[in-house]
Amino acid sequence: MSEPTASGPERIPPRRRFLRSSGAVVAAAVTPAALQAGEQAPPRSGTAEQVSRRLDLPLLRALASAVLPSEIGASGVEEALRDFVRWLDGFEPVAELPHPYLSTHRVAYGPPDPAPRWASQLAALDLLAQKSRGAGFADLPLESRRELVAEDLERHGAESPLPAPARASHVAAGFLARFYSRPAAADLAYGVRINAAGCRDLESGAERPAPLPPVGGAAAGGGR
Repeated sequence: MSEPTASGPERIPPRRRFLRSSGAVVAAAVTPAALQAGEQAPPRSGTAEQVSRRLDLPLLRALASAVLPSEIGASGVEEALRDFVRWLDGFEPVAELPHPYLSTHRVAYGPPDPAPRWASQLAALDLLAQKSRGAGFADLPLESRRELVAEDLERHGAESPLPAPARASHVAAGFLARFYSRPAAADLAYGVRINAAGCRDLESGAERPAPLPPVGGAAAGGGR
């Protein structure tokens, strides 16, 4: 992709503009480790209500709308939230990681359940919002939530680039790592249907991917 020849938002390439809008994390690139099998267990039939017993769902929704790109709209935030909830509900702590058949190497295991750590971070964010801003985290305007999350990420020394979702030290980094590891995120970044997880046949290989339809609905977060 060629560099823009003039300044201004209208000349910024769609992918760069999309990534810039993740307000809480400056570098939103996902390392190959984030796609390793065994660290993203297949989702089971979990619902948002099931996981909300471990992570406060209103707080998680408020966090999602603060860190996700505004281009995806309110419906995109909800879809990403549902995906994160299903993934976390189906996560297997300390899962045996894939290894070559009949390998003599020591078996490697995945990370522990990140939910308890992330739940405490969400509760701390809410308490910090009440003490410093006079309102709960979910009740703050969008920009105030982004500021608090950015400050909290700095305190925790959040990783850049993002690690595998379950290995993220902060819940915001884990949420973004899960979001950006999905094929749909590549489609949104470039504005076309890349379908990174699919396989195109030879006849369609030379065709340019079809553009995505415009995102409808209100901007993510509904900041006041």
